[in-house]
Amino acid sequence: MSIIAVPEQAKPAIKSHHKARHLKKFALGPFAETCVEFRFAQDIEQFDALDDALTALQFEQGWDLFIAYFNNQFHVAVTYYTEQSSVDAVVEAVSAVLTQIFGQAPELTILAGDANYGDWEGSYHQE
Repeated sequence: MSIIAVPEQAKPAIKSHHKARHLKKFALGPFAETCVEFRFAQDIEQFDALDDALTALQFEQGWDLFIAYFNNQFHVAVTYYTEQSSVDAVVEAVSAVLTQIFGQAPELTILAGDANYGDWEGSYHQE
């Protein structure tokens, strides 16, 4: 399992006159967000069980979560404030849920990067 780093695009610099509302609006500093996206092929029959387990984890951790099934694979995106956790901790927690639901962790494609300033579109074409 390897993690594909999503390259960052240009983002505004934090300046001394920026107040918290500016940082929040531009998702900078303590409001910067990281996204970790998991893609894997598994049986759609387990969608509800996976959704329930990841939703419980979402409430426990305070993450934002997106779960979908298309192109014959699951897509799970976890977004969180960068200061809240690390990519490795998120990967470990989600992998534990996947092992619990499917019996063993499936072959994963993992993309991780800045949720707002990452070149996600370019990363999807590189996989």
